[in-house]
Amino acid sequence: MKALIFDGSPEGDSTGGRLAEVLAELLAAKGYETGHIVLRQKTIGNCNGCFQCWLKTPGICVLDDDNRELSQRFIGSDLLILLTPVTFGGYSPELKRMLDHFIANVSPFFMTVNGETHHRNRYAAYPDLLVIGWLDQPDRVQESLFNHLAWRNSINFYAKRSSWGIIERSAGSVVLRQKLADLFQGLDSPAERVEMKLPDVAAVSGKSGPPRKALLLCGSPRMAKSTSDSLGGYLLDRLEAQGVETQTIYIYKMLHDGRKVQQMLDAVDSTDLCILAFPLYIDSLPAPVLSALRMIKEHRKARPAQGGFAAIANCGFIESAQNENALAACEAFAGASGFNWMGSVSVGGGEGLVHGRPLAELGGPAIPYRRALDSVAQFLAAGKPVPEDARRQLGRPFVQSWIFRFFGSRNWKKRARQNGVLHKLNDCPYQPSAR
Repeated sequence: MKALIFDGSPEGDSTGGRLAEVLAELLAAKGYETGHIVLRQKTIGNCNGCFQCWLKTPGICVLDDDNRELSQRFIGSDLLILLTPVTFGGYSPELKRMLDHFIANVSPFFMTVNGETHHRNRYAAYPDLLVIGWLDQPDRVQESLFNHLAWRNSINFYAKRSSWGIIERSAGSVVLRQKLADLFQGLDSPAERVEMKLPDVAAVSGKSGPPRKALLLCGSPRMAKSTSDSLGGYLLDRLEAQGVETQTIYIYKMLHDGRKVQQMLDAVDSTDLCILAFPLYIDSLPAPVLSALRMIKEHRKARPAQGGFAAIANCGFIESAQNENALAACEAFAGASGFNWMGSVSVGGGEGLVHGRPLAELGGPAIPYRRALDSVAQFLAAGKPVPEDARRQLGRPFVQSWIFRFFGSRNWKKRARQNGVLHKLNDCPYQPSAR
């Protein structure tokens, strides 16, 4: 049997290596051959949300880097182990960068799991899943967020057996070994993993004061042509109409440019209200967004707590509830970074509703969304959190789920036919010769 460890430790954190060493011993005793991959040492580009891994080279990311080899090893393994420092209740950017590429390992077509829309499996079998995070000290909220995310991943990764949990970074050798052994044993207790609930982060502030400046951080790789920019840009326009000075920064433009990173940090320092708009990637925030949030948190450590923070999440599936873990992570970030949490907006099926077009130009089903965002802008401009009635309206599906799945699948077939790959849509390029 083969076990594959994806180590998401950032530079300077030796915890992943320590865990991997103990895990290799435990796994060897169970008959596993273990591979340990330190992801920060690999060349892995960011998923750019182009869907070419479905529509041009089905099952293979068009970025020809280490993500291809690692996906092949993932599919050829019996057990995948994820190691990561708990980051706003989720995974490190180093780990998430690879996991964002897992979209290639499923089908573009839809199925229903427990009443929710998910992508069909591409392969007949997937590895079991063991997710292990570490914290410096116990934190009930982050632990609950982490467990919820791992549970969501176990659904979308099609893991027949799964287990997850948190350890303390300072745990002694005996305690560490026992904890890891218990987590491994948890793979045989699926009845205990029925469903994980999100915690109440409880970071919402009453008021933040009317903002003079508002900053939109757009976390989509499509930037100005994205649904995230359309939703966030519309909200920014409504704030500007009420006298708020506004600015937009595209996260994907600045991450590899130190000067632009500093400009982003300076902009965050000078704003009264920061709004993050992003697409949901593999149940959570895209890796570049996590990187930006981590930098902002570190930057604000020595600064007084000030300013408000709100978030807009757009899920490719029709159920907006699938955004909730990512939005809870945004709330956890706000609390850890000295922001007043001003609430969130959760949209399902945004790509089908907006598809990157200016929201102000859309009619029909987009009209109730505009009205709800108008209400959100009024509250935020007054220094008040996102109103619950507007949040409920924005979270409603714009079409029945079965219609969304039907026309969504038809659209994938149409686009694949145009690219001449319709007959390859269900290809399994990494299928091992024998399981």
